[in-house]
Amino acid sequence: MPRLILMIPWLLLATGSCLLPIAAVRSARGDEKVHVGLDDAPDGIACLDYAHSYMWPYNTGIDAVRVAIESRTIVYDDVAGTATTYYLGASCKSEDTYGVRKDYSENGFKPGANTLFYDPNYDFTWIIGGRSSVIFRRKLDPQEYREVDGDTMDNWGELRLQLRSAVSAYAIPADRFKPAMRATEAGHAIVSQTEISDPTTGLRAVIEYPVKTMNVSRDGFPDNSGQSVWQIDTGPVGVPDLSKRYTPAIRAFSLGFVATISRHPTAADFVLEQLTPLPPPNDAVRVLHYSKPFSLRAKNRLLGIPPPPQ
Repeated sequence: MPRLILMIPWLLLATGSCLLPIAAVRSARGDEKVHVGLDDAPDGIACLDYAHSYMWPYNTGIDAVRVAIESRTIVYDDVAGTATTYYLGASCKSEDTYGVRKDYSENGFKPGANTLFYDPNYDFTWIIGGRSSVIFRRKLDPQEYREVDGDTMDNWGELRLQLRSAVSAYAIPADRFKPAMRATEAGHAIVSQTEISDPTTGLRAVIEYPVKTMNVSRDGFPDNSGQSVWQIDTGPVGVPDLSKRYTPAIRAFSLGFVATISRHPTAADFVLEQLTPLPPPNDAVRVLHYSKPFSLRAKNRLLGIPPPPQ
């Protein structure tokens, strides 16, 4: 059976469906110091270094593509005792790959000539994990938005992951203001891990993502009579619906944004991309848009990553 190839600094791993022996992985890397973050991640990474981690969904001699990882979501099935990691790749546009249709003579620079981007164009991104994938294409026709593949091996070949651990990561209290403020002002990268669960299904998930937008109110908000507070608003991330079991499991995922706040560290708010009607009188028309925000009970962890020494 084809196997997932996992690249981690100083160690090449080939994994099947079993969990990695995390302690052994860290020992083999020569990286035995205390790690903050997840200690039971299937890929052996406590906190991902998003600046240097990639997935190679297409990995053939004809076409191999390296895609930056935007976020990862680990889904734990506490009934079965299993865990699966899903990776959200960076977005791109539909393109004439390698310029097969492109004319580089003078005619190719005239208005209306073919370019490396298709017209009409669409946005393209994907979530991959557990030998399966869901592709999101934001086309003019929203009915073609989602494409689920239960086994990517037949179409794409062997998935390769280049994962790097944020070995210098340190914990930031998610319920306090000053530590997060200091990390923000110092220019440290911040990674958040938001854990959600559904006790009815026995499913839970940890959504890990680099914090791209951080609001900080030193004097209190909405005025200086309030307490100092920070708020995270970041996306896209892969958000699974844990309220029921899907087949394949990756069908549970949507693209979303997540917001958390230091005043309420046991909650997280989400808004998902979905078909959304236009306001009346045009409500018969539906477009892909982020809508219907909702709140979930959650456990939030923050991790800081200092810049490398210069």
